[in-house]
Amino acid sequence: MCPVRSRVAQNAVRALLPITTWGCAASPASHPTADGAVAPADARADGAVADDGGADGAVADEFLLAWQDDFDTLDDSAWQLQSFTFGGNEAQFTPENAAVSNGILTISLTPNPASTTEPYWGVEMRSARTITYGKVSARMRFATGSSVVSGLVLFYTPYPNCNWNEIDIEHLGASSNSSQLNCQVYLGTPMASCTTSVSPKQDPQVVDLGVDAETDFHQYDIEWTPAGVRTFVDGRLLRTWTAHADLLNLPETVLFTIWASSAASWAGPLTSTSAPTSADIDWIKVYDWQAK
Repeated sequence: MCPVRSRVAQNAVRALLPITTWGCAASPASHPTADGAVAPADARADGAVADDGGADGAVADEFLLAWQDDFDTLDDSAWQLQSFTFGGNEAQFTPENAAVSNGILTISLTPNPASTTEPYWGVEMRSARTITYGKVSARMRFATGSSVVSGLVLFYTPYPNCNWNEIDIEHLGASSNSSQLNCQVYLGTPMASCTTSVSPKQDPQVVDLGVDAETDFHQYDIEWTPAGVRTFVDGRLLRTWTAHADLLNLPETVLFTIWASSAASWAGPLTSTSAPTSADIDWIKVYDWQAK
């Protein structure tokens, strides 16, 4: 089980900026074909994307593209690069370890030999815009390295966390073809104010991706509706989560992260070859859920 994020040092965060779109206007979602190409999904004239409800005849969910980033540049009005760490993290986050080149965002884990408490530099970058129910799709390559955790995360970010919502795809670099999927909610009564973050209920599951997540790019999708969370790789369903779905209802930011875990039993032991390493992101698309 992954360590709960407990902020122990954090710089002031810029206020969230109202942003209409980053990139294209509403357009259909896409799904990869068997040869790795991307084929457009069926869409209505109004731009809403219908997700196949399945053979059981369930009502399909629909998602409308809200914004996307193709990472032609690193847009600091769209992303907030953090400078803090948390318990169980051997890395200090720094804006210096995120860079864009040739349409690819690279987030890196590098040695920090000057520190005895956080001997690595890592990255947490947050979207300035939040999502409450919707779909997040990203084409990315995760990082390799024992103890290295790179992820696509949705997280309710006020600190201290007087309530907790989180959805994770966290790749553990000790294994190239498996990742941990997790949904976290607070089961207690949310507080209007607090001085210490609450402890969430975690529901982690390590899944076989069926692909090498570290050498090639793959499309990862998180579909979040009031009914629960579905997670996909290259269009293949990995997990459906419904436990406590009624509590997963807070506005969440989108995070790309890379860090080093101190939990050797979870992410593998730190070794001399754990860093430097990096994860790459080609693009991200974020869709709003359309209630029926």
